[in-house]
Amino acid sequence: MVSFQNKNRSFTLIELLVVVAIIALLMSYTTLNYADARQKSRDAKRFGHISEIGKALNLYMSDNGGKLPSPTCPPCLPEAGGWETSDASPDISTDWMEYLKPYFHGAVPADPINKRVAGFSFFGPRPGNYFYAYYRYDPPPTYCPGIKNPISIIAISNLESFVRPELPETDMPLPLSVNFPRAKCGDPGPDGICSVAEYNAGQCRDWSQEFDYSIMFVE
Repeated sequence: MVSFQNKNRSFTLIELLVVVAIIALLMSYTTLNYADARQKSRDAKRFGHISEIGKALNLYMSDNGGKLPSPTCPPCLPEAGGWETSDASPDISTDWMEYLKPYFHGAVPADPINKRVAGFSFFGPRPGNYFYAYYRYDPPPTYCPGIKNPISIIAISNLESFVRPELPETDMPLPLSVNFPRAKCGDPGPDGICSVAEYNAGQCRDWSQEFDYSIMFVE
């Protein structure tokens, strides 16, 4: 005897719930992948920008007798400690590192997000803070022995996809396992880690206490 199944059989409630759960799981996975791709894309743009700024800074120095430019305010915010930062500018195209504008094909680059959260502090965890920063030390800091001429730092405050948002811990630089350029000066001791306490004592400085990516220039 041949039996026939009812082609119009309805799904049971359990089957419907399983289908909904699978769809939700796939949507969640797709959303996470999309967010991750966007973070990586913004970080790639940040790397490109900081490379452009560095090249422009070298050209500026070549045209100005090897001198580094001084930060201009605006755009400097009181909580930024005199650092010139891209997010503080009301008009990025004219205010943020405007002295380098002749060396770019377009506007001076700014962070893709370019903002900071309330309660911002340089020393400590920095999720939500996205900007580029520039500062000139003249004379050079005492914790940079052997350097006699002024120095400048250019930096990216936050890399979304490469540095976990809870790093660094308060008052500490990024772990040495985070292998990105970091400006450093002085003697951090046998552990190789320059804490804020050692910085306050004038022993050393590691700018990854404040930035995920930093490069030093010397006049």
